[in-house]
Amino acid sequence: MASSTNNVKLGVCTVLFGGVDLGYTKGGVEVEVATETYKVMIDQFGNTPVKEYITARTCVVRVPLAETTLLNLVEIMPGATYIDANPAFRVDVTTNVSADLKQLSKLLVLHPVSNGADVNEDFRIPLAATGGALQYSYKLDEERIFNVEFNAYPDDTQGGLLFQIGDPTAI
Repeated sequence: MASSTNNVKLGVCTVLFGGVDLGYTKGGVEVEVATETYKVMIDQFGNTPVKEYITARTCVVRVPLAETTLLNLVEIMPGATYIDANPAFRVDVTTNVSADLKQLSKLLVLHPVSNGADVNEDFRIPLAATGGALQYSYKLDEERIFNVEFNAYPDDTQGGLLFQIGDPTAI
């Protein structure tokens, strides 16, 4: 394949979790895919691996949400309930101890904004969830950010599918 500057990409993305647009971000969305391996070694070759096996693959998406709304908090916090007693409202958060995050997982889609309706570069995790850890500050000169970390879980109905990039209708 010939090299092309058209293959150099940059830009921001929208973040959809369970079909809900989580809004603006601040600082860039990051995807990290890690693979662990086991190196097989035998005495006759010393410390030189003779083969290697994949033992784990993980995918984490870090999203700094700039829209720190109560509705977004409910979306990203397992055990959160939105209470709307018009005109007052609040979010109640339980400990949610023993919650099965895979069971609570939803489709996470990162869609490059510059692509318009073209989904050929979408990054999709069929089963993504967040434990709901939050750390944010109230500061004079900084935006309040919900730093959310989504973890991917293998979809055993699709052969252990962890993530996909591109058009989900391609077969």
